[in-house]
Amino acid sequence: MSESNTIPYLDTLGIQLYTVREQMAEDPATTLRALADLGYRQVELMDTRDIARLKPICDELGLSVNSSFMQWTAITGRWDLVPDTPPITTDEVFEQANAGGVSHVVFGYLRPEERTSADDWKRHIEGINEAGLTARKAGLSLAYHNHNFEWEPVDGTIGWELLLAELDGSLVPFELDLGWASLAGQDPASVLEQVSDRVRLLHVKDLNDVPQHVTIASMPSATFTELGTGRLDIPQLMRMGKEYGVEHCFYEQDHNWHPDALGSARSSIEFLRS
Repeated sequence: MSESNTIPYLDTLGIQLYTVREQMAEDPATTLRALADLGYRQVELMDTRDIARLKPICDELGLSVNSSFMQWTAITGRWDLVPDTPPITTDEVFEQANAGGVSHVVFGYLRPEERTSADDWKRHIEGINEAGLTARKAGLSLAYHNHNFEWEPVDGTIGWELLLAELDGSLVPFELDLGWASLAGQDPASVLEQVSDRVRLLHVKDLNDVPQHVTIASMPSATFTELGTGRLDIPQLMRMGKEYGVEHCFYEQDHNWHPDALGSARSSIEFLRS
């Protein structure tokens, strides 16, 4: 295979554990071993509070843990929206990351109630920038992970434009999710090029041929599919990510697994290897 056709990241390919969240809830050790046996070389955790429990298991299996999502409410402060979630501070989040040797912490969500206006977006972006500075001082990198709602119209603009304009890329790079961007009606290659100077993490996921949706609640249940069976040119997008300096690449499939989440994880990595 020529260098121009080689798919990067195969020797370090990761998986976001949200893909196998049901299996992780039942038996994390067996699930992680299965992922290692499939050929995944790192995992991205769903919450920094899982690091102390899961990192030793990953170490035993040879799975690197370079990145973890965080409880976003530590930055937005809207604990009233998640009353069953014990509050945590950003300092505690970064302490958990450092204790587990994790280098990247990911801000990955905003509830609809948190983004009802452009002013909401601006206020949260300011808070994310401040947290990014705190993370840097702690020796960490805070990244912003997109969904599709960044392209939902609000007050004559969209969240994505506000992020491009006001998120400090030197403090808070992107973890670009190509599948969510495509679901929002965007050309994922064009979006990747937009943030080429500030994208450090990549989520690769494939989509069936579904219409554009800019809200999570409205999308069809069969939106996502295994890599190589949908509409995205995943290998070419991974090559672009490598060209732009993406450090880590993670496969993720939110739902619609065949026959189950581990089966989808197998199909997706086999596609990349083929």
